[in-house]
Amino acid sequence: MLPILHQVLGSTLVVTGLIVLPLPIPFGLIMLVIGFALLAPYIPIVQRIIRHMRRRWPQVDAILLRYRDRFPPVIRKTIDKTHPAEG
Repeated sequence: MLPILHQVLGSTLVVTGLIVLPLPIPFGLIMLVIGFALLAPYIPIVQRIIRHMRRRWPQVDAILLRYRDRFPPVIRKTIDKTHPAEG
């Protein structure tokens, strides 16, 4: 039941984030990040996108690894599955 809730909520956040993205306040970007983080444990395409982004921006990867233990379990799982060295 929880994976279905994560996928529905993640999809909703991604779609809403894309709609709100052009606004001057970065709410759309925040929604996209959270939505992709919720979808990544279940959708391999999203995992590949996140892995590519982490390879491209090593600073983001370092921040994610530094704060990994402070995130909820589903986000920790995403950080582990999308580690750039795995792909």
